[in-house]
Amino acid sequence: MNIWTFIKDKKKRKVWLRAFRIWQHRPHEVAPLVEETQQCASCGTVYTGQYCPRCGQSKIVGRFSFKKALTLFFDTWGIGNRSMTRSIRDLLLRPGYMIRDYIRGMQSAYFPPFKMFFLLTALSLLVENSSALILGAKKEQTKEQTTEQKAEQTAQATQGTTELMSDGDKKMEARLKKVGNDFFTFMDRLQEKNQAIFSLLMMLLFFMPMYLFLRKSPTIPDLRYSEFVIALVYISNSFTVYQIVADIQNLEIINILGAFMALAAFSQFSGYGKFRILLSLILTAVFSMILLVGLVILAIYIMYLTV
Repeated sequence: MNIWTFIKDKKKRKVWLRAFRIWQHRPHEVAPLVEETQQCASCGTVYTGQYCPRCGQSKIVGRFSFKKALTLFFDTWGIGNRSMTRSIRDLLLRPGYMIRDYIRGMQSAYFPPFKMFFLLTALSLLVENSSALILGAKKEQTKEQTTEQKAEQTAQATQGTTELMSDGDKKMEARLKKVGNDFFTFMDRLQEKNQAIFSLLMMLLFFMPMYLFLRKSPTIPDLRYSEFVIALVYISNSFTVYQIVADIQNLEIINILGAFMALAAFSQFSGYGKFRILLSLILTAVFSMILLVGLVILAIYIMYLTV
């Protein structure tokens, strides 16, 4: 059937959407246990099932092919692992329900959240740097022009006030500028050297107040902060997948879709409506910005005292 015919058919569309929602709520089903007995090719143990209980090797062992060698290569990075592809699929289509399943104990079915975070961050940086190589000249030129314009605006804005300052005020201003520049230079270097860890720490800091809005949610009334961190990392992984696709396709609308899916993930995970989640995110952003500004001012003040 033509896809447009299917979309226009209201009755069939309702049936498909209902089936999709049922699938979203349904946890992952493990394959039934194989009853036939076999002997492990690795350790010689006789067992029943799909994996050896002694060494963990699969019962499906054959000669190496190009496909198997390629699978082993990707397995080294976790990309070829079946739980990785399943995790990405569920993070795109049923993110909140998948996270809830993982927290409730279904951990072997999905890729570990932190390992997935670092792999996707590395892949995102690779895609971003590849795009930068293609568009590097234009971006660099635009960056230089923007930097020059900002420098001119800053010089014009401070010229009048500098003339009215005393020598003591000028020295204090120069000292504060130096401390501020040193602090932001340090943060930039820290971000460049440890992109994944820096992003993880900033995400946990920025979304810390969000836990207060979700800790008594309808689906998990006794939500622990550690469980909230797991959910937050998975939701970040979901957004990173959209971000990677957006960078490859050079379509900003995919990033917008990723933001909407992150909102849906919080809603599915907590059981709250999207309006309440949106309000919680806005309040979280306000509290986090106040906290972040306070920490920056405190850090600059400590550096100012020690200089």
